[in-house]
Amino acid sequence: MKISIIQHVAFEKPGLIAEWAQFHQHDVNIIEIFKQQKLPRIQDFDLLIVLGGPMSADDDISWLFEERRLIKEVVDQNKPMLGICLGAQQLAKAYGGRIVATPKEVGWASVTSSAAIQPLFSEAVHCTALHWHGEGFTLPEGAQRLFTSDLWENQGFMLKNAIGLQFHLETTLETLQNIIKNDAAFVENSKLEQSVADILATTPSAINKKILFQILDYLSQVAS
Repeated sequence: MKISIIQHVAFEKPGLIAEWAQFHQHDVNIIEIFKQQKLPRIQDFDLLIVLGGPMSADDDISWLFEERRLIKEVVDQNKPMLGICLGAQQLAKAYGGRIVATPKEVGWASVTSSAAIQPLFSEAVHCTALHWHGEGFTLPEGAQRLFTSDLWENQGFMLKNAIGLQFHLETTLETLQNIIKNDAAFVENSKLEQSVADILATTPSAINKKILFQILDYLSQVAS
């Protein structure tokens, strides 16, 4: 399977997504937007993954508009897509969702699915995931909510064959350290009230990896 991963900044990398793709011997192409690389064409991939970044989906930046057009083309053609953080906001905005200020979530916090979501999860799931955002999204028309947290109800959703996650399941110790190294100032004034040391002291859980791989397995089945 061919996977295109859109990476917006150097310090937010695919993390566990790359591990999953390597295990399954998928062909991965990483498009580095921060190096002015061009967005992929829809015929170049079977699965599109859009990562996070510090910019807002509401920013007046030309490639954000172009990326949303690509996302809409992908979803309209029932191709699978995964959007993470900014990627999830781009997916929501592409289909009429609004980008809204939320309680600032920076650090580790619980997310929960309210019930079994067939065919994705056979039972409700719960984990403690990394959050790194001060904005969220309203659900676009036709979307199904997947995850909630105590501070913001829209933490994840499914729309056709696309899934958007406001939080980070792909985090490894290395990717966490890279984010802290480059964006530590964003920790200030978080409603989660965790210091940089607190965040670094938490090790990503195996359950996060399990849930992420379930999602990726599902999307790969859709693509085949």
